[in-house]
Amino acid sequence: MTPEPDARRRSRRTRPAPGSLRPTAVYHTKRELVYGALRDAIQAGRLRAGDRLVISHIGSELGVSDVPVREALFQLEAEGLIDNQPHVGATVAGLDPLEVRDVYLASAIVEGAAAALATPHMTDNDLQYLQTTLQELDGVVSTNDDERLAYLDQELHRALYARCPSAHLLMLVEELWATKARVRTAYPVRTRSEAAQQEHRAIVAAVNRGDAASVEALTRDHLRRAGIARSTALEAQAETPAED
Repeated sequence: MTPEPDARRRSRRTRPAPGSLRPTAVYHTKRELVYGALRDAIQAGRLRAGDRLVISHIGSELGVSDVPVREALFQLEAEGLIDNQPHVGATVAGLDPLEVRDVYLASAIVEGAAAALATPHMTDNDLQYLQTTLQELDGVVSTNDDERLAYLDQELHRALYARCPSAHLLMLVEELWATKARVRTAYPVRTRSEAAQQEHRAIVAAVNRGDAASVEALTRDHLRRAGIARSTALEAQAETPAED
C-alpha cells in the first residue's frame, strides 16, 4: 500500500523520536524485538504515515545491528505497514479509507458475534464493571482527553467480550483491535463521541436484559458507524492541501 503523497510531505521527521520505539513485550530474537517495537509504534501513532525509517537510527535506538532491522522491515512491508520506495527508503505506509471501512466491517461481524456469545455467561460482577466503565465514559466524552477516552472505550468493549467461550473469536478480536488502534490514534473522531456513547448505553442495556440477539445487532451497528466516521475523516484529511 503506497503512502499518500500529502502524508509524506506533512512529515518533518526523518528518524523516530527518542523513546518512540520502546519495546512493550519480551522478545526471543533481535528481529522480533525490532519488529515488535516498530509495529507497536506504528499502531500507537508514535510513528505516523510518511515517517522515514532509517535503518541505522533504528538499530542505534534499539541496540541492534542493521541485519535484524532489515529483516523486521521486510516483514512489516509484507504486512502493509511500511513502504519501500526507490531513492526514499522505508516509510510508514498511509491509511486507505476503503481499507479502514473494511477493517471496521470485519470487526463489526467478529465483535458482534463475540459479544452475543458472551452475554449468557455474564456474572453480576461483569455487569457492574460494564456499568461503572460506562459511567466513567460519560465523564470523559465531553473532554478532549482522547487517550483516556480510547482506553475506557476499549475497556468497555473488552468487558463485553471477556466471557465469550470461543478462543478463536477472541483471537480475531485482538488482531482487529491492533489494526484499529492505529486508525483511532491517527484520526480521533470527537464529533461522534456522544453518539457512540448512546450506542454503548443501548448495548449495555441489552446485555443487562440478557438479549444476546440485540447485543449482536447493536454492536455490529455501532462498529459499522464508527468505521464510516473514521474512513470519512481520513478521506477529508486526504483532500486537505498539504502545508508547504
